[in-house]
Amino acid sequence: MAIFNIITFFIHAIAGAFASMLGAVFTHLVPALVALAGVLGVAVVVCASCGVGGFALLRRGKRNR
Repeated sequence: MAIFNIITFFIHAIAGAFASMLGAVFTHLVPALVALAGVLGVAVVVCASCGVGGFALLRRGKRNR
């Protein structure tokens, strides 16, 4: 019976470690991804409002040279 208690203790310890690791990943990774998506969204809006679409800026730069 004691071996059963030891095995269940280790299983709970491993599950707790995984839960802690996933919690740390999602509390730091998700806000960073949201911030990155926001920055990219603002950049797309600024480029679209200036009339820059696709690779038009790169093509214009090569033609002017």
